[in-house]
Amino acid sequence: MSPNPRRAPSRPAGFTLVEIMIGLLIGVIGIVVIMQTFAVSEGYKRTATSGTDAQVNGGIALYLLQRDLRNAGYGITPLVMAGCTSVVVWNSASGTSTAVRWVPVDVNPAGIPAGDPNTDVILVAHGTSDSFVTGVAANQVANSTDQFDITVNRDGFRNGDLVVGVQPGGGAGGSTSCVLNELTAVPSANGSCSAPLPPGSSYLLHGTSVYKNNSAACANTTPTHNAAGGIVDPGGVPVPRLNQANGAQLFDMGGAPEVKIYAIRNGNLTMCNAVTADCTNVANYDVVVNDIVSMHAIFGGDYVGSPPAGSTALGDGVVDQWSRNPLAAANDVLRTLAVAIEITARSNLREKPSPGSTTCDTTPDPTRPDRAQTTDWYQPFAALAVGSLAGAQIDVSHGGVVTDFNCYRYKLFQTVVPLRNLVWRP
Repeated sequence: MSPNPRRAPSRPAGFTLVEIMIGLLIGVIGIVVIMQTFAVSEGYKRTATSGTDAQVNGGIALYLLQRDLRNAGYGITPLVMAGCTSVVVWNSASGTSTAVRWVPVDVNPAGIPAGDPNTDVILVAHGTSDSFVTGVAANQVANSTDQFDITVNRDGFRNGDLVVGVQPGGGAGGSTSCVLNELTAVPSANGSCSAPLPPGSSYLLHGTSVYKNNSAACANTTPTHNAAGGIVDPGGVPVPRLNQANGAQLFDMGGAPEVKIYAIRNGNLTMCNAVTADCTNVANYDVVVNDIVSMHAIFGGDYVGSPPAGSTALGDGVVDQWSRNPLAAANDVLRTLAVAIEITARSNLREKPSPGSTTCDTTPDPTRPDRAQTTDWYQPFAALAVGSLAGAQIDVSHGGVVTDFNCYRYKLFQTVVPLRNLVWRP
């Protein structure tokens, strides 16, 4: 059949304006839901990521301190036993000397600038000599610039070794004089960079001319710890010569001894090596780990009960008291067999307040920054405490200086490190 010529033409297919508006509304609602889901997910992701960063930073900081504390006292213990807890260190670049606290470990050493409020400064020192465990008798003929005359054990010294000359009674008020020098020529065939002193020589040079440094692959080196006119102490008084008749000794610290000073500065863990820099100047501290906001330490001492401070009686090798008292006497230093430390790392993400609140509430208590922390970190040591341990209390607000502490998350790390080089004594 032929089509009906009177039939109305069909309407074109399509959407009405109402249908289009409804479709757009549904799409917008879907986009809003997706974006809200993404925002929540991204927030959780950022929190988790920043928490991981805090975990990593805290772990690295703890590792650095543990590593140095385990080396603390290596090659230094005999020097402390000889009466040296402070060593005059000359810096030829500045033409000045400083009195460096030269002990295996110390907390808040005198003369060192404090870190952030309510944090500790920790000093850790060790030598690097591979052949000496005690001092050897030494002599200088006329003054402190003369060569060191060594009649025994001279083959263990190397070019570039830093040595401490000890002269009993040579310091101010009859104290022991302890001075750092840098060896520039030795008689040993091993360690003299193929340029030993003449056969039969019994002396060690500590001059100011360029020399070949065994600790730097025999590269030419300009001495930094010797003075042509003689070293003077921080008060400007020339140091005494070593007089073997009066008990003078020379202690080899090796080619790269370290007196590292760790401090929290501006919310970061910083470090300065007092052998190579003036650590009384805050500008000489380098950041080693970011976002570390708290560090504290407690000494574990071996006193076999409670003998008087500075007692010469040796302990039994067991820690029987915990203290933050200053290590004033050499024997107090030698009795320190362990150090308990805490490190608190902060997330770098500033958290938003809870819904319905205008104030950050991520960390409500500055003394309990880690949500897993229920007591003071040092509480387990309180039973054997001597004096107050309150100075070890964590406060990430730094006494109210940091007003937004509660906007961040924190991770607490703590451990006890045995000082093995003080447990094993020569």
